Amino acid sequence: MPETPRSTEVATVLELAFRQWSAGLVAALARRVGLGRLDLAEDAVQFAMLQAARTWGFRGVPEQPRAWLLRVAANRLTDLVRLRAPEVPDSPVEDAEPTRYAAELPDDALRLLFACCHPALSREMQVTLTLKVACGFSVREVAAALLVDEPSVAQRLVRAKRTLRACRATLEVPSPEALPERLDAVHPALYLLFNEGYEASEGHDLSRAELCAEALRLAQVLLCHPGTATPEGHALAALFCFRAARLPGRVDARGAFVPQGAREGTEASPLLVARGLTHLRASMGPVLTPLHLEAEIALLHANTAVPGPEDSARLLALYDALLSLKPSPIVALGRVVALGRVRGPAAALEALGPLRSVGVLQRYPYRFAVEGMLLEQAGERGRAADCFRQAAALARTPPQREYLLARARACG
Repeated sequence: MPETPRSTEVATVLELAFRQWSAGLVAALARRVGLGRLDLAEDAVQFAMLQAARTWGFRGVPEQPRAWLLRVAANRLTDLVRLRAPEVPDSPVEDAEPTRYAAELPDDALRLLFACCHPALSREMQVTLTLKVACGFSVREVAAALLVDEPSVAQRLVRAKRTLRACRATLEVPSPEALPERLDAVHPALYLLFNEGYEASEGHDLSRAELCAEALRLAQVLLCHPGTATPEGHALAALFCFRAARLPGRVDARGAFVPQGAREGTEASPLLVARGLTHLRASMGPVLTPLHLEAEIALLHANTAVPGPEDSARLLALYDALLSLKPSPIVALGRVVALGRVRGPAAALEALGPLRSVGVLQRYPYRFAVEGMLLEQAGERGRAADCFRQAAALARTPPQREYLLARARACG
């Protein structure tokens, strides 16, 4: 069936609803049944989205689509409570905007972020639950963000909700003194939300700018609260600004991926770079964190498409420092690329050797893409083509896949 203006409008509004309103809708319903019954709130919101998809195409998008979704979800929640959780007291859910919490943090998405980081949960469960519930990720997106398999994500979610149910957790604001300790989980969740926007794990587009914008917005809202305006928070906002500044140059007019070396002449957003520099200055303090180092790495990339010798040496030094503070396979892989720029492909391939057997990198397309790039530079074009094909098989979006296959073909 051909698309009509109405069906296009419905699809656009539903995409907005899912990405920007679902967390707030779940939060509104979770106030009624508690964090332990998040599954009921999520099911009710999903039901409302499906009802909207079925009815708005015929009746048109209502004047207040968010209120419509909240009303339908609230009615569905009432049914679910009666059918599946009779022990939960029934109480009305208003169609109006939900009551905000703690005037200093007047944002529903942040409310749910902090609530999901409940101290009864382990750190990995906090981040997993936050990505799924507060950020609206699918299980597949959560798995891609955390570099784990989907069954592991599903098990974490089940354990997290069971734990919250057992301790009868409510959707409440942490006390002012508890806010900073929950930042240890909120910051990583925002970091992964931005990453999903910058490098989408599914869909047709390479990036999803609206997720990057939402992560940056939430990071900046945190900086307006005295209990959460930390140097590390400013470093996080700086990192987001510098990376977001490069978003437009990552694809061409057709949506195809443009590699970094081919972006000469594509200027990063000067406004975002300037805002990032403001945050970076505000982040300076006695403690150097991984976010500070990542922000400076992102700034160097924002300032030049092809780093010169001096910038390349600086990048390698930053990655060395980052690896000491944040030892992870992903950071080590970034260091390999920086090492290749400074010391050549042979040294980089030698450093890559131990990473080939790391489990999480077996599902990571850029592990194979990096090896393909280095082999191509070393003149081993046949092996490079094999690596690019392996990377393409793991690619998560069509622009990634098409670029990697083109690299494989170019290597013969």
